[in-house]
Amino acid sequence: MKKTMKYWHTAAAAFALSCALGASAQGSEDAFNKAQTAFERGLRGSESDNETASAQFKQLSQAEPGNPLHLAYYGSTLAIKARDAWLPWKKLKFGEQGLEQIDKALKRITPEHDKAMPGKVPLGIETRLVAVETYLKVPDRFFHRYDSGKALLAETMKHPAFAQSPPQIQARFHLQAALVAKKDNQPAEEKTQLKRALELNPQMSDGDAARNRLKELGA
Repeated sequence: MKKTMKYWHTAAAAFALSCALGASAQGSEDAFNKAQTAFERGLRGSESDNETASAQFKQLSQAEPGNPLHLAYYGSTLAIKARDAWLPWKKLKFGEQGLEQIDKALKRITPEHDKAMPGKVPLGIETRLVAVETYLKVPDRFFHRYDSGKALLAETMKHPAFAQSPPQIQARFHLQAALVAKKDNQPAEEKTQLKRALELNPQMSDGDAARNRLKELGA
């Protein structure tokens, strides 16, 4: 079970990027940024920082129950606790609790959350990104979220707010689409998605990995 939780290390850059680009629409940006900083450290392996981020995002979510982004990230911190737990039953418990919070966050998205502001990520799009990246990476044999993540990814990329999102965020979705194509053994589609991601954000943190993968695919 410990091995199945290693995905959190590879997902760190993706979550950190989406955190950095998003901002609370309800005036708690400073508190959000503090939670974000702790969250990034937690993703890099700091159990104590993840505990701090979890408490901060929980507080933000309780203060602004209508904000799905806070709840989604709170769910992520709970799922990351699965990485740090020693006992298998605790890993499953934290993973399930985290995914449950993300499920709730998705249900809280309203049309208002999908309104784009210049230079910022629509709250609904970033919330979906957290969900997609989590659903696709958690061990499917334990948590059964891959199909949901795949469907949500396709649905979000067709959403009008997606096209209005910053290119860096769009690139993250294309990278997730490339991962899906790889898992589904569709090399041509994987190439297309990787190339599009690099076009949108050549300086992305995963850029070298994407380029190396393209070489492996003969592109």
